[in-house]
Amino acid sequence: MAVALACAAVAHAADNGALQPGNFVHQAWTTRDGAPPANIALAQAPDGYLWLGSGTGLYRFDGVAFSRYQPPAGEHLPSANITALKFTARGGLWVGFYDGGAAYIADGALRAYDVADGFPPGWVLVFAEGPDGDLWAATSQGLGRFDGARWHKVGDDWGYAADRADWAQFDAEGTLWVAAVNQLVYLPRGAATFKATNVALAPGATLALDGKGTLWVSDRLHGTRPLSGLSAAHPTMADAASLPVTDVHAALRMAFDHDGGLWATGLGTGKVFHVAAPDQLGTPGIVADDDVTSNFTAPQGLTSNTATPVIVDREGNAWIGTAAGIDSYHRGPVGALRDFGPEARLHTSVTRDAHAQLWLSNQETVYRLDGDNLVTVLAGVPDILSILFDADGVLWVVGYHDLYRYRDGHLETVPLPNGLYGSRLKFLAAGAAGELWASIEGLGVHRFRKDRWEPWAPKTKGTKGYPTTGAMAADGTFWLGYAGGEVLGVGPAGREALYDQRNGMDIGSLATITASHTDVYFGGSTGLARYHGGQMQSLTDRDFPALMGITGIVQAANGDVWINGGHGALHFTAAELASAFANQRYRPQAGPFDFRDGIQGIARQGQPVPSMQQDDSGRIWLVTNEGLYWLAASVLRRNTNPPPVYITGVQADGRVLDPAGPVRLPAGDGSLQIDYTAVSLTSPSRVRFRYRLDGEDKDWVDAGTRRQAYYTNLSPGTYHFNVIASNDDGVWNERGARIAIDIPPRFYQAAWFIALEALLVLALIGIAYVWRIRSVSRAVRLQSEARHEERERIARELHDTLLQAIYGIMLRFQAVASAIPKDDPMQEGIQGTLKVANDFIVEGRDRVRELRTNITSLRKLGAAVEELAHLLEKASAVSMAIEVHVEDQDIDPEVGEDILAICRESLVNAFRHASAARIELRLVTTRRALELTISDDGIGMGHNADSDPRESGHWGIAGMRERATTLGAPLSIQSNTRGTRIALALPLRCLRRRANRPARS
Repeated sequence: MAVALACAAVAHAADNGALQPGNFVHQAWTTRDGAPPANIALAQAPDGYLWLGSGTGLYRFDGVAFSRYQPPAGEHLPSANITALKFTARGGLWVGFYDGGAAYIADGALRAYDVADGFPPGWVLVFAEGPDGDLWAATSQGLGRFDGARWHKVGDDWGYAADRADWAQFDAEGTLWVAAVNQLVYLPRGAATFKATNVALAPGATLALDGKGTLWVSDRLHGTRPLSGLSAAHPTMADAASLPVTDVHAALRMAFDHDGGLWATGLGTGKVFHVAAPDQLGTPGIVADDDVTSNFTAPQGLTSNTATPVIVDREGNAWIGTAAGIDSYHRGPVGALRDFGPEARLHTSVTRDAHAQLWLSNQETVYRLDGDNLVTVLAGVPDILSILFDADGVLWVVGYHDLYRYRDGHLETVPLPNGLYGSRLKFLAAGAAGELWASIEGLGVHRFRKDRWEPWAPKTKGTKGYPTTGAMAADGTFWLGYAGGEVLGVGPAGREALYDQRNGMDIGSLATITASHTDVYFGGSTGLARYHGGQMQSLTDRDFPALMGITGIVQAANGDVWINGGHGALHFTAAELASAFANQRYRPQAGPFDFRDGIQGIARQGQPVPSMQQDDSGRIWLVTNEGLYWLAASVLRRNTNPPPVYITGVQADGRVLDPAGPVRLPAGDGSLQIDYTAVSLTSPSRVRFRYRLDGEDKDWVDAGTRRQAYYTNLSPGTYHFNVIASNDDGVWNERGARIAIDIPPRFYQAAWFIALEALLVLALIGIAYVWRIRSVSRAVRLQSEARHEERERIARELHDTLLQAIYGIMLRFQAVASAIPKDDPMQEGIQGTLKVANDFIVEGRDRVRELRTNITSLRKLGAAVEELAHLLEKASAVSMAIEVHVEDQDIDPEVGEDILAICRESLVNAFRHASAARIELRLVTTRRALELTISDDGIGMGHNADSDPRESGHWGIAGMRERATTLGAPLSIQSNTRGTRIALALPLRCLRRRANRPARS
């Protein structure tokens, strides 16, 4: 994109004043910038985008980038050669083609129309939509009307006899005007028959409507002219026949800007001309040379001398389409001086006198500005560099060689010390009455008083280099700024105060000082400082990049501050600047004025006087290295339209996603790029953006002019991206644009997988726990088996030694007892002794049995039960049926002992008391329990089976029940005269521990 002033195109001044109003700021985009070639049609969409119809297709433009229209899948435009564009009130776009036919684009759909659909043949010149929504098309072979479903060629049935239509235009009353080859015809609102006017036309005429509702026409017959007073009620022009025949300034296309100015592309010339006051045309009411205020031609003011379409957008910018690109023009706020061109830029200076009148100088002349006119005061002064007024109203003129003083109408030379050249002056400033301060390179500071120079040196140490600027404050303090960045204040009584980085002065090398009634402002190479309330405060280019290279400062009457610096002019309101000085984190809103507004170059550097002044009319004047410019101090930009904001694209992992709705990224992809834009066509490069991704960003991100946002390593989830923008005047669209972005998790990030992982961890913990329990159980079992082996050994030794010995003793006693008569008194003693011995043997056997019992598994329990049953069966005539089927697993030894005891007690009772012929034993494991069943076919247990053992003296059944309760298993005893059945069902989970383990005595 190229941005330049169009001032070189000015062909005529509206007045003879010296002040030239704001120039047109010209912006251009060529094919090098991505613009399409051969642009024949332009239209602005309701959303602000600029659409271009070219010989290579349909394009959309946001002020920065061009994008080619892509039809829906499976669809295509009838032709790439587009000649007409029209957005309807409903927002749809009609496209007309050079090869004939039209297409309608709306809501993402494309519908094509050709001759078969009733569309008139020939290349399409223009579409026109009436206030009632009726649509018309003018083509090179006829006039067409759209009824909402299909097109109809208009002919004799409508009273239209021409075989073509060069243009069609609705007026504010709803009347349709048609350039019908050689005559202007019209169709009143609601009518069905065209009527003729007395306005003659040449073929190829074009029509336009100005802001006041006046219809304009341009052709090769009478050029460009208004049809003042023409309407459906008054369809004739009184002077139509008297107009001169001319095609000078005939227009191919016309448009009117917001100021009422006429923009037109030349018919047959392809150039562009502008008429600032089309309502003030001279006689005979046709645009003439004197009416044209600006001409724009290639290569400086236009991309190509083949311009065709011209429109004015909603911000007031004029847009031109050419064979090489597009151009835009808008009136900049910055003015210049006529005949004060860039050739005098090295000698331009401004100052003002005691009456606030502005004085100016160029190479050999000094002027005074009276109103809008320059009055020559001095002429022929050689090589003027700068001018300055002192406190006494004396004008000082700095020449390259000499320093001059102008007073009482006389110009006299004032030699510098040692005869040095005036170019050696680093600064020149007014002091108190009768005093002039100067810094002379190589000599230091001097004061001119009583017609002679006096050297001056500071008493304070710590300054670096020499003073580069100075100014007198309202309280009589003279401030000196140094190249080393220090500032020295010299009071009326000679008291000095030094300010540097240690006490608030941090703006680099000093270049200018301006004092007001309350404050003193300092401009430096890297910032702006203010002395206020006895304190020095600085704003540096580290936080405010625009504050650099400041050589001129003006404080307006309302307190606003204007700055001339390395980035052009800046305007701060008093409140904004005060907030910035009070809070270093505050970012003041500044009104920039630079090359985009017509200011060429940067602030003039190295002058001995300030580069900015304010005149008695409130205008701000600034000197740059390219010339002299002015603007009104009260200027307020007119662009109050907040820019519409759009999200144009989302990219993730190299894939482009559709931003039209919620965006779903590939699973687990946490990196994305979001493209956005805002359509503000006046100064697209000044559009600023802020964005925020809800769920990631806590605050708004200031993106500046960048139109992309980047994110990486985003976690899975749903986010909302918001973006807002401001136009070139800082007007924000706070609503902006918003899009939802969903990042699904990868399988290992999904909730179900995380839950599965948690379950897996729990399972591993469980497995580890079970392994630990089994490991401990195995260790316990091994310890138990070791104890069992030890108990077996002890039991064998008891059985083989002590019990056998007692058996032997008993046998000897029995032998003795058998030899003694039964009635012998010794017999009773011997029998008592034998009974005690027998009881000891029984108890010993029980202890041996307890030592040998170590039932630690179901396999061992089954074996013990089978062994017990077989022993009892051998000692009796009762037959037994034994069934033992168990799945082996570890059990608590005490549980095994209790089950075996219940089994033993039941079998012993059956063998001793049941008088049974058959006993059945069944020990099996099911899915949930260990089942023990003992049944016989004996006489039963009688009615006292469940009686209190303390009354019956039978403790066996009570012991069985106690053991079953300890095991946590129900014991069932069923008995009648046909036999007894005892059943125990112990849940498998209780095999390892008891439900209620009592303490054993």
